[in-house]
Amino acid sequence: MEIRHILAPTDFSEFAKQAVDYAYGLAQKFGARLSLLYVIELPAMPVEDFVPARWGMSLADLERQARLELARLVPEAEPAVVDVVRLVDVGSPYRKIVENAEAENADLIVMATHGHTGLSHLLLGSVAERVVRLAPCPVLTLRPRV
Repeated sequence: MEIRHILAPTDFSEFAKQAVDYAYGLAQKFGARLSLLYVIELPAMPVEDFVPARWGMSLADLERQARLELARLVPEAEPAVVDVVRLVDVGSPYRKIVENAEAENADLIVMATHGHTGLSHLLLGSVAERVVRLAPCPVLTLRPRV
């Protein structure tokens, strides 16, 4: 198996950051490109460019904040070693991860098994399960290191 492109979705939790670090190490080892992906999940019935007031931010603000957070995951000095692409998408996380893996021709997806809560079937956990079932390429899931 030749690994030329790795997709690493994140929700910016500590567990997801560990998975991104692992993906970065694999990208270095294989000389692969690394795509970092954050998916903004909106409520079931969104209004165009509107995010509920409780979030206190517009969709554009959420995207801008996500890009800043993605930039912090891999410092600018390090991408010289690995070609890093930062992607922000809006929609259902598992669907957008699968769609981006297909569109970007990813050879491997590396992701955490748990999201912000650390509970198996909430947030990224259920996302990871769906990605494993639907992904167009192998998925490496990583349990949290404590």
